[in-house]
Amino acid sequence: MTRLIIVAEGQTEREFVLHVLAPHLAAHGVYASATIVGKLHAQRRSHRSRGGGHFGAWRKDIERLLGQRDAGCYVTTLFDLYGLPDDFPAAPHLRAASSHDRAAALEQALAQVFSEDRRFIPYLQLHEFEALVLAALPQLRDQLDDAASRAGVDQLVEELAGQEPEEINDSPETAPSKRLLRAVPGYRKSLHGPEALRAATLAVVRARCPRFDRWLTRLEQLGALAAV
Repeated sequence: MTRLIIVAEGQTEREFVLHVLAPHLAAHGVYASATIVGKLHAQRRSHRSRGGGHFGAWRKDIERLLGQRDAGCYVTTLFDLYGLPDDFPAAPHLRAASSHDRAAALEQALAQVFSEDRRFIPYLQLHEFEALVLAALPQLRDQLDDAASRAGVDQLVEELAGQEPEEINDSPETAPSKRLLRAVPGYRKSLHGPEALRAATLAVVRARCPRFDRWLTRLEQLGALAAV
């Protein structure tokens, strides 16, 4: 049996893993669970429901998970490229790179931190988790009851026509999450985001988010490796 622990940044990503990714991966022989990075550190500081924080705490979490000496247990990340901690490996040196190049280089730097363990699979989402939600706007609209929120989704569909969700940028004003929160007053990220993605199906999201698709393909293949 192949086990996979997905280290996520927050509750929204955790819900997505548990209710969308885990059932899909189980069909490939990969049994996924999720944990929120930095949560233990946050709890010690009385922030019980929050993760995040500095990379030093993230590193300790990942090291602890990899310390489970089970050859069939892999660890991967689901971190946003947008808003990484300032002490993230190589982050100060990559501000001028293109988003795709920066994400790839930061993943390589993260892999280097844990280079002695083949079970670690780094992944950064361009530019943040909500890019996936932008790939499922019709399904998001179906989750909303109030007219203003549904009209806001329609506005986003028109505004983003022709743009790929993963290309939508990391500006403090126009990042995917900022667009959703500004246009859709009834949007509740940990509720509506995962539900919209579940309704859209992973096939639809993967077709519009090729970087995410490549990561998910790699995770699916872990089940085949266990069978060899």
